[in-house]
Amino acid sequence: MRRLACEADLIPVVLGGDGQVLDLGRSDRFFQEHQRRALAIRDGSHCHFPGCQIPEPRCITHHMTAWDDGGPTDLANGVLLCRYHHTTVHHKGWHVRMGTHGHPEYVPPEWTDPQRRILRP
Repeated sequence: MRRLACEADLIPVVLGGDGQVLDLGRSDRFFQEHQRRALAIRDGSHCHFPGCQIPEPRCITHHMTAWDDGGPTDLANGVLLCRYHHTTVHHKGWHVRMGTHGHPEYVPPEWTDPQRRILRP
């Protein structure tokens, strides 16, 4: 069975309570609407960046590990960010990663905080 699965072109999926796909792995680059809803439930209905309250409908679903770097399209790699904080993460040296507590955490660039202390909302 393992050999068959290894040789087959199978994509494992994680389903939500209503059978919707929550984990697309590497099969799709873009997050689906039901994944956005799950992220909003997990992280609050606004931009997840510490101190930001921009509502979820005005946010972008961001891959913490970029798709181009092999990051999957799943809840463990996604976070909702407003356009401003999405740009901040991409162009100003901030790093977003999944914390051990199951929620994203933020590491500032050295020029902002030389000790690079982790921030959590």
